[in-house]
Amino acid sequence: MKRSEKAKSKSGIPRGKDAAESAVGEQEIRERIAQKAYALYEKRGQTHGNDLGDWFEAERLVWAQLEEQHHSKPRTPPQKSNGAKRTKRPNED
Repeated sequence: MKRSEKAKSKSGIPRGKDAAESAVGEQEIRERIAQKAYALYEKRGQTHGNDLGDWFEAERLVWAQLEEQHHSKPRTPPQKSNGAKRTKRPNED
């Protein structure tokens, strides 16, 4: 795998030092996943036997939420030029 390619979790959500992860610390992401997994466990009536499924679903939901937050941030517009026009050099085509 190339360095430029992002590693993916089993849920297929990109992982690694991308924009979402750099905005939120790795420890905070783990805590969010754990909280979401526990909420899924409670939603299922606290029945045992699906802890791994709850974890993977929580991981998918948290990463999707981080991606959504990243894409919803307002982007800064490109800087305006100083008004000077580029002139073509005689040998340039």
